[in-house]
Amino acid sequence: MKVLIWIAAICLWLRLDWLIGLKRDRQTKCGTHYPCRQGEAAFFDDGVVWMKQLEEDCALASASIDMMFYIFQPDDAGKRMLELLVNKAREGVKVRLLLDSVGSRPLRKAIKQFNTKGISIKFSRSALFKGSWFDVQKRNHKKLTVIDGKVAHVGGFNIGREYLHLHPVLSPWRDYHLRLTGNIVQDCGQEFERDWSLKEVQTDGKNEDGYQIVSSSAVDQETFICGLLSKAKSSIFIGSPYFIPTSTVFDCLMDRVKRGVRLTILVPGTPDHPLVQPASYRYLRALLQMGADIYQLQHGFYHAKVLLIDDELCDIGTMNFDRRSLLINEELNVITRDRSVIEPMKESVAEDLMQSVQLTEDDLKVKPLKESAAWCIGHLL
Repeated sequence: MKVLIWIAAICLWLRLDWLIGLKRDRQTKCGTHYPCRQGEAAFFDDGVVWMKQLEEDCALASASIDMMFYIFQPDDAGKRMLELLVNKAREGVKVRLLLDSVGSRPLRKAIKQFNTKGISIKFSRSALFKGSWFDVQKRNHKKLTVIDGKVAHVGGFNIGREYLHLHPVLSPWRDYHLRLTGNIVQDCGQEFERDWSLKEVQTDGKNEDGYQIVSSSAVDQETFICGLLSKAKSSIFIGSPYFIPTSTVFDCLMDRVKRGVRLTILVPGTPDHPLVQPASYRYLRALLQMGADIYQLQHGFYHAKVLLIDDELCDIGTMNFDRRSLLINEELNVITRDRSVIEPMKESVAEDLMQSVQLTEDDLKVKPLKESAAWCIGHLL
């Protein structure tokens, strides 16, 4: 009996801690969007091609390189990037590297093994427990690089061998990333400064045709995503490695489907975490019963994060379609109507759908106890 009481007390504490932390976090949102800026973008869905471009851009840097990643592995890929950054620092380039203290923990533990002379390195979001489990869970999930204030990279790729198709199970790795140039880069630079200095930024300027970055440091992601979904008139495509939406976002999706909007969802067939698939099944079943099309990628691992509305409005970035990204993590996305991004992204999606299976209700059956346990843990955490 005492064990059950303790379990109940811990669950209650976790729930209260969640609600208090969430309320406090939302009160810090300034509600200020970056304006829409002029710019150009190149779309990447292959980590090898993207990494080559990133290295080329860094090699050409003459003034500054600012990098922010959730995961920066101390493997061959990470070592190669660190060597490049050190060489640029020797040339007089100002190099700053901001990494999440949990996502990049292996590098933090191994940092003394590498030459990082000349690079300013910070690990954000301490994992030390200071009375709130909510604060420990809140991770900096952004992936952003700004070079000379002229070129920016935003998307789903981190630094590590797995993103270069070298993981023994999760290969080939499917992801989406953007290389940005033009006026939009100034906002990317401000976003890095926000996280580096932990100070608010001032956004100004008139809206232009092009691109808009959306930071969860300023904007409530749940509200913002519901706003995007509400614009859909004919179709919604969602690509995400995890599909565990909040009740608010799920209700928005259900409403769109009831209104005749065609919903297509693409998720991985091979998960990188054991609980994420069964936790998503209750949501996917409900949408499937409403007429949505659900696909699982069978060849490699699908890590891309994309939302496409009516084939006209595209959202690509770091935000997964799950509670953690919607409510807790610090995320960064790019919104655009630019056909030069949307068309290659649609072609990439079409290729992935060719490597996928369309699910039925029978495919989404799992032992009730396993599904409930996965959902409860995911719901609490």
